[in-house]
Amino acid sequence: MATTKFDRAGEPHTEVTTTEARQATRVGMIWVLTISLALAVIAGLALGYGWITLPWSA
Repeated sequence: MATTKFDRAGEPHTEVTTTEARQATRVGMIWVLTISLALAVIAGLALGYGWITLPWSA
């Protein structure tokens, strides 16, 4: 379970266990999927229009 601890300056910060850190939220997974797909589409368009070339296609 996440715990709140205070550093030397008295500022609170939350610490999570390694198990909690590995658990992705559904919103986080959707963001990663959306951004990954957007980057793949951009790269595909760039290759298709010749804006970038692959080293072995020259």
